[in-house]
Amino acid sequence: MNQNSLWKLLSGLGLAFGVPWVLMIVVPYNREALAQPVEYAEGEEVAGNFAQYPSSVAATVGASDFGAEIYVREGCVYCHTQMVRPTYAGPDMWHEGWGGRQGQMRETRPQDYHGESVAMLGYQRIGQDLSNVGSRMDREALHRILSNPKSVSSVNMMPAYRNLYVKNGDEWEPTSDAEALVDYLLSRKKDQPLPAELK
Repeated sequence: MNQNSLWKLLSGLGLAFGVPWVLMIVVPYNREALAQPVEYAEGEEVAGNFAQYPSSVAATVGASDFGAEIYVREGCVYCHTQMVRPTYAGPDMWHEGWGGRQGQMRETRPQDYHGESVAMLGYQRIGQDLSNVGSRMDREALHRILSNPKSVSSVNMMPAYRNLYVKNGDEWEPTSDAEALVDYLLSRKKDQPLPAELK
């Protein structure tokens, strides 16, 4: 192979891998990194008194870095996603509560992860999606599922996280780790209404 042919081959390989990398990684990253919050228009009714989307308040209310660490440590990220897919990519919007509260149902947007140091998108979906679990479950229900998943459904494949609880008579009392994990799960509310211009 002569010098000219080698140069053409290397240039072709550079273009074949470089152009898609720029278009699929660099451009979207820069677009999202430079994105500014969008103000709600005058008269738009927004539950929670949000002034803009995404709201930094919505991203951090009730969230705990310690709870997120437990979520990863206990392997929740392997079986649960935190990303409601659009209808063309799956049936997420038809599952009750996955797409958010009634009247506000929508797929997850990149801006929904604003304020999170790590977006827990998940590895695969064996269990239900947890993007909006804080909008559809309360503290008691989450503790019941974590300590004894079979009490909710006999066919539930989720393991019991009894290591996060202490037996007290017939009851399982949550440890501080269990409380932190539940606080983290309750903060999963990626259902802030979108401004009209983003719909």
